Amino acid sequence: MIEEIATVTAVHSGSVEVRCFSKSACGQCRQSNNCGTGLVSKALPGRDHRFVIATGLELTPGQQVRIGIPEHSLITGALLVYLLPLLCLLAGGLLAGWAGLGEGASIVGVLAGGGLGFGLAARLSRRRGHDQPVILGPLIPVARTD
Repeated sequence: MIEEIATVTAVHSGSVEVRCFSKSACGQCRQSNNCGTGLVSKALPGRDHRFVIATGLELTPGQQVRIGIPEHSLITGALLVYLLPLLCLLAGGLLAGWAGLGEGASIVGVLAGGGLGFGLAARLSRRRGHDQPVILGPLIPVARTD
Protein backbone atom coordinates (compact mmCIF):
# COMPACT_ATOMS: atom_id res chain seq x y z
CA MET A 1 0.00 0.00 0.00
CA ILE A 2 1.38 3.40 -0.98
CA GLU A 3 0.54 5.95 1.69
CA GLU A 4 0.23 9.73 1.72
CA ILE A 5 -0.91 12.33 4.23
CA ALA A 6 -4.00 14.29 3.19
CA THR A 7 -6.14 17.00 4.73
CA VAL A 8 -9.92 16.71 4.94
CA THR A 9 -11.49 19.67 3.11
CA ALA A 10 -15.18 18.75 3.22
CA VAL A 11 -17.38 16.15 4.89
CA HIS A 12 -20.34 14.64 3.03
CA SER A 13 -22.75 11.92 4.10
CA GLY A 14 -20.76 8.68 3.87
CA SER A 15 -17.70 10.28 2.26
CA VAL A 16 -15.09 12.99 2.71
CA GLU A 17 -13.18 15.18 0.29
CA VAL A 18 -9.44 15.20 0.92
CA ARG A 19 -6.57 17.20 -0.55
CA CYS A 20 -2.93 16.17 -0.73
CA PHE A 21 -0.03 18.15 -2.12
CA SER A 22 2.37 16.42 -4.52
CA LYS A 23 6.00 17.06 -3.80
CA SER A 24 9.06 16.26 -5.86
CA ALA A 25 11.91 14.17 -4.50
CA CYS A 26 14.34 16.34 -6.44
CA GLY A 27 16.08 19.14 -4.62
CA GLN A 28 16.89 16.92 -1.67
CA CYS A 29 20.52 16.19 -2.53
CA ARG A 30 23.58 18.43 -2.61
CA GLN A 31 23.65 18.46 -6.40
CA SER A 32 20.25 20.16 -6.80
CA ASN A 33 21.84 23.44 -7.97
CA ASN A 34 23.80 21.66 -10.71
CA CYS A 35 21.16 19.11 -11.73
CA GLY A 36 18.71 19.85 -14.52
CA THR A 37 15.92 17.86 -12.93
CA GLY A 38 16.39 19.64 -9.61
CA LEU A 39 16.24 23.04 -11.33
CA VAL A 40 13.09 22.12 -13.21
CA SER A 41 11.39 20.87 -10.03
CA LYS A 42 12.17 24.19 -8.34
CA ALA A 43 10.75 26.17 -11.27
CA LEU A 44 7.47 24.28 -11.54
CA PRO A 45 4.88 24.72 -8.82
CA GLY A 46 3.59 21.69 -6.94
CA ARG A 47 0.05 20.49 -7.50
CA ASP A 48 -2.62 19.54 -5.07
CA HIS A 49 -4.85 16.55 -5.71
CA ARG A 50 -8.42 16.25 -4.49
CA PHE A 51 -10.29 12.99 -3.93
CA VAL A 52 -13.70 12.06 -2.63
CA ILE A 53 -13.32 8.90 -0.54
CA ALA A 54 -16.13 6.84 0.95
CA THR A 55 -15.68 6.29 4.67
CA GLY A 56 -17.61 5.61 7.84
CA LEU A 57 -15.13 7.50 10.04
CA GLU A 58 -16.17 10.65 11.88
CA LEU A 59 -13.80 13.26 10.44
CA THR A 60 -13.82 17.04 10.51
CA PRO A 61 -12.56 19.58 7.94
CA GLY A 62 -8.91 20.44 8.53
CA GLN A 63 -8.12 17.06 10.08
CA GLN A 64 -5.20 15.13 8.60
CA VAL A 65 -5.60 11.51 7.55
CA ARG A 66 -3.44 8.79 6.02
CA ILE A 67 -4.72 7.64 2.63
CA GLY A 68 -3.46 4.64 0.70
CA ILE A 69 -3.67 3.08 -2.75
CA PRO A 70 -2.62 -0.50 -3.61
CA GLU A 71 0.74 -0.90 -5.38
CA HIS A 72 -0.74 -3.10 -8.10
CA SER A 73 -3.06 -0.26 -9.11
CA LEU A 74 -0.14 2.11 -9.56
CA ILE A 75 1.93 -0.45 -11.47
CA THR A 76 -0.85 -1.49 -13.84
CA GLY A 77 -1.76 2.15 -14.43
CA ALA A 78 1.85 3.02 -15.30
CA LEU A 79 2.12 0.05 -17.66
CA LEU A 80 -1.13 1.01 -19.32
CA VAL A 81 -0.19 4.66 -19.81
CA TYR A 82 3.47 4.25 -20.76
CA LEU A 83 4.08 0.78 -22.17
CA LEU A 84 0.96 0.15 -24.27
CA PRO A 85 1.24 3.36 -26.37
CA LEU A 86 4.97 2.78 -26.84
CA LEU A 87 4.44 -0.79 -28.04
CA CYS A 88 1.67 0.29 -30.42
CA LEU A 89 3.85 3.14 -31.71
CA LEU A 90 6.70 0.73 -32.47
CA ALA A 91 4.35 -1.81 -34.03
CA GLY A 92 2.83 0.83 -36.33
CA GLY A 93 6.26 1.98 -37.50
CA LEU A 94 7.55 -1.55 -38.00
CA LEU A 95 4.47 -2.68 -39.93
CA ALA A 96 4.69 0.29 -42.28
CA GLY A 97 8.44 -0.26 -42.70
CA TRP A 98 8.07 -3.97 -43.43
CA ALA A 99 5.36 -3.26 -45.97
CA GLY A 100 7.96 -1.26 -47.92
CA LEU A 101 5.76 1.81 -48.25
CA GLY A 102 8.57 4.32 -47.69
CA GLU A 103 9.68 6.68 -44.99
CA GLY A 104 6.55 8.86 -45.06
CA ALA A 105 4.35 5.84 -44.54
CA SER A 106 6.52 4.74 -41.62
CA ILE A 107 6.02 8.13 -39.97
CA VAL A 108 2.26 7.88 -40.51
CA GLY A 109 2.36 4.33 -39.12
CA VAL A 110 4.19 5.53 -36.01
CA LEU A 111 1.67 8.34 -35.47
CA ALA A 112 -1.29 6.03 -36.07
CA GLY A 113 0.15 3.36 -33.75
CA GLY A 114 0.82 5.90 -31.02
CA GLY A 115 -2.68 7.34 -31.31
CA LEU A 116 -4.16 3.86 -31.24
CA GLY A 117 -2.08 3.02 -28.17
CA PHE A 118 -3.25 6.09 -26.25
CA GLY A 119 -6.86 5.40 -27.28
CA LEU A 120 -6.59 1.79 -26.11
CA ALA A 121 -5.00 2.89 -22.83
CA ALA A 122 -7.84 5.34 -22.17
CA ARG A 123 -10.49 2.76 -23.02
CA LEU A 124 -8.89 0.01 -20.93
CA SER A 125 -8.41 2.29 -17.94
CA ARG A 126 -12.09 3.24 -18.00
CA ARG A 127 -13.17 -0.38 -18.36
CA ARG A 128 -10.76 -1.64 -15.71
CA GLY A 129 -11.91 0.95 -13.21
CA HIS A 130 -9.65 2.54 -10.70
CA ASP A 131 -8.73 1.27 -7.29
CA GLN A 132 -9.92 4.18 -5.25
CA PRO A 133 -7.79 5.54 -2.44
CA VAL A 134 -8.88 4.42 1.01
CA ILE A 135 -8.56 6.20 4.32
CA LEU A 136 -6.21 4.19 6.51
CA GLY A 137 -6.91 6.29 9.57
CA PRO A 138 -6.71 9.76 11.05
CA LEU A 139 -3.41 11.17 12.21
CA ILE A 140 -3.12 11.52 15.94
CA PRO A 141 -2.46 15.18 16.76
CA VAL A 142 0.74 15.76 18.68
CA ALA A 143 0.34 18.04 21.67
CA ARG A 144 3.25 19.88 23.20
CA THR A 145 3.57 19.47 26.95
CA ASP A 146 5.82 22.46 27.61
